[in-house]
Amino acid sequence: DCTDGTDLLLDRLDALGELIHLPNPAAVAGQTYYQPAALSFVQEMPVFRAADFFVSIDVDEFINIHVGGGTLGDLFAAVPAFDVLSMTELNHGANGQETYHRGWVTEQFPAHKTAKPGKWRARSGVKSLTRRSERISGIRNHRPDLAIGADLVVWLDGSGRPMSELANDPGENGVDCRGRHDLVTLEHYALRSLDSYLVKMSRGDVVVAGKQVSERYWRLRNDNSSRDHDLSAGIARARKVHAKLESDDKLMALHEACCRAHEERIEQLSRDPFYIERRKWIFENAW
Repeated sequence: DCTDGTDLLLDRLDALGELIHLPNPAAVAGQTYYQPAALSFVQEMPVFRAADFFVSIDVDEFINIHVGGGTLGDLFAAVPAFDVLSMTELNHGANGQETYHRGWVTEQFPAHKTAKPGKWRARSGVKSLTRRSERISGIRNHRPDLAIGADLVVWLDGSGRPMSELANDPGENGVDCRGRHDLVTLEHYALRSLDSYLVKMSRGDVVVAGKQVSERYWRLRNDNSSRDHDLSAGIARARKVHAKLESDDKLMALHEACCRAHEERIEQLSRDPFYIERRKWIFENAW
């Protein structure tokens, strides 16, 4: 259901052997529950059943590991064997950037919400590294469902400490983030520039048809009060991977087309009275 060419970009990455790109089963079935349908479908795939671990993350989320060399292997070595390890998100704000510029969001938007907020602003969402086993009955976007009692599962937080909140409440997707970032953080670049945010708003929700990302979403996440966390430790490795990808002319042509599509959509929205008002509201209330 893409309109910006990113599906073609992913097809090329699939052809290069970098990933597996699948059509969304909701779109095939004429439904609108894009994310839930994809998560249900992936659990039937052989590659999923053969995997050791699973995690559901979005393209604006990055796992930031603070031990060893910053790899998943280093994280696993730093904690006891677990069924689930829930990483607390740390939202990065717009960093005062109004316009879209091409580049790495991990470098463009370094400022983020403090990892040590007060009690009333401490709740944060999680994403969960889940070990595939008969102890897990199913996976969801934020956390898995358990096939055993909560008291029997080993569920850790981002500091490697046991946590019970999510295990005890199947409907819970977030926790008090204080003290949970010592080993790993989920860096979330939810807003990016104001231009890109308005494109995100226009695109809509991945679960509820017709629902838009709201102004409240911006107000809650446009916090630029801290710069304690970044992804600089992994940038050198990432650039080596990116240099390899840049050597494929067809891939880079598709990347260029995606960037142009984003810029063209920004231009369209800049003339739309609804989004002109949204931009005005943000400047007046939450910039």
